[in-house]
Amino acid sequence: MKRSELQTALRAAGRVARESEFILIGSQAIHAHCHRAPAEVLRSQECDLYPRTHPQVANLLDAELGRNSDFARRHGFYVDVVSPDLASLPAGWEPRLKPFRAGPITAFCLELYDLLASKLVAGRLKDLELVGAVLKLRLGKVSILRRRIAKFPLESERQRARLRLTLVLGDLA
Repeated sequence: MKRSELQTALRAAGRVARESEFILIGSQAIHAHCHRAPAEVLRSQECDLYPRTHPQVANLLDAELGRNSDFARRHGFYVDVVSPDLASLPAGWEPRLKPFRAGPITAFCLELYDLLASKLVAGRLKDLELVGAVLKLRLGKVSILRRRIAKFPLESERQRARLRLTLVLGDLA
């Protein structure tokens, strides 16, 4: 999803939900941190978000802008409405959210290292490819990512993220 497509999706979400603020937790959060997103972000067809204050509009957003909506068929991308507890995130992530604006709509995006750490815990191939691309393009630093991994509340999450980071770094060598 290109930056302009993300902005289109956010403006549509704002209209449908009658909301002006969303939390964006998926790979599209990269757009808040750089102007030239890695190909792994551009290939994605969805933006993972939820309304900041009124989660009850999630079903409406999904019907109007989700994977099987007319919006998705028309634009080739869609809004994937998620729940706040979907992602495993390092402690203290909320104050680090970074705003991304699309007209009157603001998406509060995961901070880069919170996003990468979360992707390492999730561990799907596309998540690991994203982490690898960000590190290969030097958009992020391994030392900071390691410190962020240490902030996961559960030892099992910290271990999983460290192991997967080692695998990603091995692939980059």
